[in-house]
Amino acid sequence: MTNMIERGLLMTIGAAALTRQMAESVTEQLIQRGQSTAEEGRQAVDDLVERAKDETRQTKGKLDESLERTFRDLGLVTREELEDIELKLAQVEHRLSLLEEAQSEAAAAAGEPESKPKKKKG
Repeated sequence: MTNMIERGLLMTIGAAALTRQMAESVTEQLIQRGQSTAEEGRQAVDDLVERAKDETRQTKGKLDESLERTFRDLGLVTREELEDIELKLAQVEHRLSLLEEAQSEAAAAAGEPESKPKKKKG
């Protein structure tokens, strides 16, 4: 999937580069014929390249949104969501260990035999 995305983006970039070369060629011909000045030609090429960059950004944004929707539809979580879950799990484990320690201390203070803490699974 990632390889396909990379290919799509590289094709877009390649198309933009090719478009720039073609625009520069056409501009060069217009200048030689006297139909355009060098400055107008450069400005036209710059405008065309900027539009191509904007379209590339928009295409990438749409692709990202589409992939995100697809991942959601498949029930996949993002790396950020997974990290949040891992953090919450670590907090719960920490709280549990504090409760177990408090229980052991209370039992020791009451003179009860110390119970072994349950082993963690996984």
